[in-house]
Amino acid sequence: MNHIPDDIIRDIICDQIDCRLTIARHFLDKITPSIPKENSFEHFLLEANVDAFLFFSSSVIDMIKVEINNKFNLFDKENVFYIHGIRKRLGDSGIQRQVKEAIAKYFSIPTYYEQSHSDTKSRCIKTNQGYFDATDSTLWELQILRNKAIHGKIINITDHKVSLDFTIRNSSMHENPKYLVTIENPNVFFLQIFNNLASFAKQIRLLSPQKTQSFHHTEQLDFKLE
Repeated sequence: MNHIPDDIIRDIICDQIDCRLTIARHFLDKITPSIPKENSFEHFLLEANVDAFLFFSSSVIDMIKVEINNKFNLFDKENVFYIHGIRKRLGDSGIQRQVKEAIAKYFSIPTYYEQSHSDTKSRCIKTNQGYFDATDSTLWELQILRNKAIHGKIINITDHKVSLDFTIRNSSMHENPKYLVTIENPNVFFLQIFNNLASFAKQIRLLSPQKTQSFHHTEQLDFKLE
C-alpha cells in the first residue's frame, strides 16, 4: 500500500525531471560504499545499480536539453541535438549567456595543460598525453560512463578499489588521452555526480522556469522500488 501522500506522487509524476532525479537517487542509495569482491554477486549488484543510476541521471540531461531548446528554439524539435551543440548556439548575452555558462561549468571537456596545476580548487589529472583539468567535467564524465555502460561492463575491481576509465577525444593530438579514476567508496563518488546533476538542473530551471516543477528528489522517500 502506498505510504507517500498522493499530492507528492502527483507532483513527481507531473514533473518528469524531478521524477527521473528521484529514481536516480533511489538507485544511488543502493550503491554500496564498500568495494565487493571481483565477479561476485555483490559485484553484479553494484554494476546493475550503477547502470540504473546512470540511465536515469542521463535522461535528466536529455529532458533539460529539450527544455532549453523549447525556450530558445535552437534546433528543429524533431532532430537529435547534443549539449555541446546547444552551448555553441546559445547567445553571449542575457539568459542565454547564463545558460551557456551553466553548461560549461559541468560539461566541459577536460582542458589540456603542459604541466600540473598547483591550484587546489582545480581537478588536475595526469594522462599519457600530459595534464588535464577536469574541474568542470563532472557531467561530461557522467555521459561518458553512460555511453560505456550501454556497451558493457564499466566497473573494474582491482586491489579492493574500483577504477573507471575515460577517453578524451582531442583531434589536435596524435593519440586520444586516457585517464583512470580510482574509487574507494562508490556511493560517495556517484553522490558527487548526483549533486552536480541536481545543481545543474536547478540552475537551468531557475533561468528557464517551468509551469510544473517540483523538488522531491531532495527528500528521503521510499518508493519500494527494486
